[in-house]
Amino acid sequence: MAIDATQSNHRSAVHTGRLHISCGGTAMNDQSATQHVASTSDALDVAAVTETVLEVWADVLEVERETIDPETSDFFDLGGYSLLALQAIGRVLAAHGVDQDEALEIEGLLLNQLFETPTAAAQVSCLIANLPR
Repeated sequence: MAIDATQSNHRSAVHTGRLHISCGGTAMNDQSATQHVASTSDALDVAAVTETVLEVWADVLEVERETIDPETSDFFDLGGYSLLALQAIGRVLAAHGVDQDEALEIEGLLLNQLFETPTAAAQVSCLIANLPR
């Protein structure tokens, strides 16, 4: 499914097979999105951030970690809802040492991202793009 970048909220991210819009609103194809994540993750290990998100989701959703595929598992199909989403986001940010003042804006970005693209991979991309360095 193709998506017109103008249909997206500039503060959120959409990931489709052909177009990525980062949490900051930059439209990218698959290759440039991969390069963007790699270039913005110097201080962050993508695999470690992914594992943190998956562990938190498993705990919050009360499912086995192995049942969550970062690319395809939908947070809401796994039993999530808005309050659990906020809880999961808060735990992930705390695990990365983000204090409450810094977390306010990032929480909004991550929540919007989760409602638009409810996968762990989308959360990881948004986190890496927005975590304080």
